[in-house]
Amino acid sequence: IDRAGLFRSIEQAQRDGGHGASSSSPHAHRHLEGLEAHLASIIRFRGGPITLAEFMQECLTHPEFGYYMHRDVFGERGDFVTSPEVSQAFGELMGAWAAWTWESMGKPSTVRIVELGPGRGTLMADLLRGTKNLREFTDAVAVHMVDVSPANRKA
Repeated sequence: IDRAGLFRSIEQAQRDGGHGASSSSPHAHRHLEGLEAHLASIIRFRGGPITLAEFMQECLTHPEFGYYMHRDVFGERGDFVTSPEVSQAFGELMGAWAAWTWESMGKPSTVRIVELGPGRGTLMADLLRGTKNLREFTDAVAVHMVDVSPANRKA
């Protein structure tokens, strides 16, 4: 895929403030700062566009500017609520599915349940609570929770 036609130099974006503005525009001499400057440096280093995945990774997980890196974004005081925070039903159903899948695999002695981005761990807590009476299954489960947020990793 030729993305060359999508590229517009960072220097031009800085000159026009990222709005295609002329030199008489009030945005013409705006300097990039923070995450915007960081993204511009990546694009400049790369010599062209970055993927949406790379853009989102920087926006969400950059150590200084990342959305998830310095505050609790969940719940009433945060920006959004996930379904496990509203009801335990989803986690319990995931537990039933996991136990059924483990059984259909022939009941291996160890099964890893890995949750990426667990936040407060509510989904995993509901899953484990929903399967607590399935002793063979719970004995086989090894839980791994992977989170980029320093605050969530401490919790």
